[in-house]
Amino acid sequence: MLIGIDVGGTKNELVLCEDDGRVRAHMIGPGTNASEFGEETACRVVAEQVKALLKGYEDRPIAALHAGMAGGAAPQSKPIINALLRGYFPQIPRIGNDSDSLNGLYACVGVRDGMVVIAGTGTSAFVRQGGKLSQVGGWGYLIDDAGGGYAMGRAALNAAFRDYDGRGESTILTRLCEEKLGTSMAEGIPALYRGGKRFVADFALLALQAADEGDGVALDIVGWTCDELALLIRTCASRLSEPPYHVALCGSIWKSQRVLAGVAVRLGDDYCLMRATLPPVFGATVAAADLAGLDWGDSFRDAFRQTLDTAPMVTPGE
Repeated sequence: MLIGIDVGGTKNELVLCEDDGRVRAHMIGPGTNASEFGEETACRVVAEQVKALLKGYEDRPIAALHAGMAGGAAPQSKPIINALLRGYFPQIPRIGNDSDSLNGLYACVGVRDGMVVIAGTGTSAFVRQGGKLSQVGGWGYLIDDAGGGYAMGRAALNAAFRDYDGRGESTILTRLCEEKLGTSMAEGIPALYRGGKRFVADFALLALQAADEGDGVALDIVGWTCDELALLIRTCASRLSEPPYHVALCGSIWKSQRVLAGVAVRLGDDYCLMRATLPPVFGATVAAADLAGLDWGDSFRDAFRQTLDTAPMVTPGE
């Protein structure tokens, strides 16, 4: 059997599956970002969750476990996490761990070289080349947020405020923002600052809506977003050997067909853009299968897909 784990700041997701990909148990529990909680606490929580996941399967041998962990790819953290996990699970012969971002790559293309580009509230990208991982972008919203929801939402609000006070072009973003705020632009300032970056990121949807309605200001904002995402992907590609470049796309911004099409046009035929159709925990399970020397191809994927939603959902702490 195999265990795949996707560890995030918001939630942890775990699956126990047969060697052929059939899911036997599924769990969603509290998140434990290693950067925020520390390696020891993060691994202790994961160990407790795995123990609950294995209830009823204690006598079945586990061939491999892989944990993709938020905050777990730093050079100083990765070996510490691996040692902690091996200490908790000495009976499991193969244990792997890496960044949770790679789960998205593995979910799309398997354990191959390529890149995963995350565009949600913020942006970041990771490149896998010859088993080595490198990061491009993702240096935090105070420094580097271009291409993500926060940057797009901030640009939409900026344009609306400039229209509101007379410094900028007329745009329907002003009306859309006021409708969302439920008040005038000026009176909405306290709510925006209380809401912070995640609330500001919500306004990215208004930029996309206004662009779909042909608003010139919004079209420029979305175009700038596409430019930045294409730049991020091209920079990642420069670290890979040759095309075709496999690009796994994760995050809410990629749900926009306008953004996806805009980036594809900017990149051309050397790039294979793939939105994940299975959750990141599938990628962690693929990595576990690879550790065990098992086939993680199409039949494995199909078995996982067909059984994930019907597998028993385990409650943490059971």
